[in-house]
Amino acid sequence: MKIIYFKLLGLIFFSFLAFITYAQEKPIELSIGSIKTELKNKAIDFGIKYVESIDSLISRKGIFLGGKKSLFQASPEINVQSGTDDAFSSIDVKLQGLFIFFKTKTVAGVITPCSDCLFHTLPLAAGVETNNSFNVINGILEVGYVPWYQSMQKVPKLIKSTKIGVFVQGGQKFDWNNGGNAPVGGELDESKEKIDEAIFRLKGTFSMDTKNLFPKSWVGLVGSTDGWYDILNKEIYYTLSGKLRFYLSSNKKRFFDFKYQKGSGAPNFNQGDQYGMGLTVTF
Repeated sequence: MKIIYFKLLGLIFFSFLAFITYAQEKPIELSIGSIKTELKNKAIDFGIKYVESIDSLISRKGIFLGGKKSLFQASPEINVQSGTDDAFSSIDVKLQGLFIFFKTKTVAGVITPCSDCLFHTLPLAAGVETNNSFNVINGILEVGYVPWYQSMQKVPKLIKSTKIGVFVQGGQKFDWNNGGNAPVGGELDESKEKIDEAIFRLKGTFSMDTKNLFPKSWVGLVGSTDGWYDILNKEIYYTLSGKLRFYLSSNKKRFFDFKYQKGSGAPNFNQGDQYGMGLTVTF
């Protein structure tokens, strides 16, 4: 019965992905690769990412209304990392609303956003965190602040290739005993958050991508780090990742990565490591 249920859930999930990809001009990113896991097993990992990025949102000039100093946009967001054996697994599905506040200037008598000024973005989100065995499900509410400085002329190109954000996360951790095999290696839940109790965290993110820093280069570097402070349990979690990227198309929507990752991130907060290589395609 559970097998049928998960097949149905998977069908609904990927049908939803297909719908939003067809209906909206937002990128969906699919990746697959070969890795060595925390237990040194050879495994296949794969990822699905569907995000309305702040960059793509602000670049769509038509959404800004003359005379307005703020904007609100809502969008689903899906981040899936999974794989075989004891590969890291992190599934994050949420509905996000984004408030954007900006300065304005007058051009030909029309009040328009100042593209050379700092944009202040406040993401609000509600969703779930789980892993590929679905034995733990976190219900999460999130509010954050992300400055957007990528269009400012006085900001150096190196700084423009970075992104930062801070968030407050709260919710509840639920147990779903699906009778599967006991987790091992990179599958282990190493968080101190307790089943059927509240979740309250602070989160910080930092990332860097040289894609626009060297627009004519077919090679790039991508790195990111996320850190969480578990307020209720006084615990710190983190994840680090680095990728040496080779672009396979002129629009840089297909690429091959050599990658390393330390820590799985939410919800397991496993502090193992894995490394490998893989192919990614963006639609």
